[in-house]
Amino acid sequence: MTEISQSHLGREALEIALWQTSYPELEAAARSALQDFDADSNAQGVGNKAAGDNSLLPDLGPLSKFGSWESVGSTIVHRAVTLSGFNPGSEKFDPVAWSVFLQKFSTIPFFLTYTFDNRDASISKTSLKKAVEAVSDLVENIMTPENFQGIVTTIQKIGQLALENEGRKQKNSNQQVGVLSRHQSALYLGAVRTAVEMEYKSGKGYEQLNQTIYVYRGYGVLDFEKCKRHADTLLKWDGQDVDDWEKDTASSSKPPNESPAWKH
Repeated sequence: MTEISQSHLGREALEIALWQTSYPELEAAARSALQDFDADSNAQGVGNKAAGDNSLLPDLGPLSKFGSWESVGSTIVHRAVTLSGFNPGSEKFDPVAWSVFLQKFSTIPFFLTYTFDNRDASISKTSLKKAVEAVSDLVENIMTPENFQGIVTTIQKIGQLALENEGRKQKNSNQQVGVLSRHQSALYLGAVRTAVEMEYKSGKGYEQLNQTIYVYRGYGVLDFEKCKRHADTLLKWDGQDVDDWEKDTASSSKPPNESPAWKH
């Protein structure tokens, strides 16, 4: 493990402690904005996918209890979930937890770097391919093309969940794909988000409306040495094995939606 000064260790410990602080009480402006938000016309769909290219990662050292670096990564993401009150296994949309989770995820103190951008894509009920393409050029930077097909399947499972989740005649389906990828001897933790407006058709379920959708894409690179330096902290957290992380979503048990629109 890399030698590091006590003062630097102290600064890192403070950074990690501050990241773990509870989110502050909502200010008046935020409470006012929430009053105008129609939670009943929104639904949530989350899917997680882990993938790997069998490249070598460093020895776990003091983190050997986790069994793999992937489970270290999923535990860190689970901590962000817990701190934000976000529930990836629920179809009920909580706009505060949804926003706070992304803030916590994007500032995880165990990242070497964090890369994100926003993208627009045009979709219709007969053409969803551009929605996948809006994800691919960033996410394919952190995994093989073969592994990316697992992400596509996860997107299709979320799509199936959105079609089945009855609510109002029109709704926004707020969707997130969690990504954990071992690639070229690095471990990447990612999140891709979008909101799709849908309309309920009697006897057919929900259909996407023709629209331009906004896509958020971000990923961090795990700092192995920093994780080892603060192993005592990580070992105290509520651990989540990477397999459980994949299953802990409402869409995980759904079959992938097989609409030909994904290919056009």
